[in-house]
Amino acid sequence: MNNSTILLVDDEKEIRELISIYLKKEGFTIIEASNAIEAITKVKNSNPHLIILDVFLPDLDGIELCRQVRNMTSSPILFLSCKDSEIDKVTGLSVGADDYIGKPFSIHELIARIKAHLRRNLYLYGNAHVPKEDKELRSQSISLNIEKHECYFESNLVSLTSKEFQLLSFFMSHPQQVFSSVHLLEKVWGYESFADLKTVMVHIGKIRKKLGGESRNPPIIQTIRGVGYKFNEEIQKSY
Repeated sequence: MNNSTILLVDDEKEIRELISIYLKKEGFTIIEASNAIEAITKVKNSNPHLIILDVFLPDLDGIELCRQVRNMTSSPILFLSCKDSEIDKVTGLSVGADDYIGKPFSIHELIARIKAHLRRNLYLYGNAHVPKEDKELRSQSISLNIEKHECYFESNLVSLTSKEFQLLSFFMSHPQQVFSSVHLLEKVWGYESFADLKTVMVHIGKIRKKLGGESRNPPIIQTIRGVGYKFNEEIQKSY
């Protein structure tokens, strides 16, 4: 994990230099981009393991850049922005970001979140040790192939971001069990106290929209008011 490549996209040179110093001390390889055009080129050429992205860029809004980059990679995307209102966070998460950190920020918190996201991706994509029966999860309407990172809903291929895929696979591994937002942050994001609980709500809303939306009653992932969320369908055993 410590040899992972991180793409840092920010038009402020001082911010890039500060973050780079600390991340290099942690053993990460850092590549930088000061605008959206550079960022897109470096995503294509370098395929970074994680991307840190500012909202304000000189040539393209960071939200639109995130939307484009998300179509190119499943690597975690972390917004790092001075725009940190609730609606800003929801917007960033809705276009495919995995996390949203407001400026000014704690460098130690940023490093902790980066490591947590990389650990989750390493488990998801480096899972040769996982038993065969755990590499494919099936319910009445969903087929989730962990190795291929493919999700089929009612036999139709559905595009999920890395974090959506991880969250859905966690739910499917624990059908009918109720989990609080705090528990999901700990188990899926890898941390408990750092993130806004709306991160979980936004990701669950995106999964629901892709898996039947409002037409399903109750939804595949149901909200248990005052308690948390649960996956409603039973898992079919593979033989």
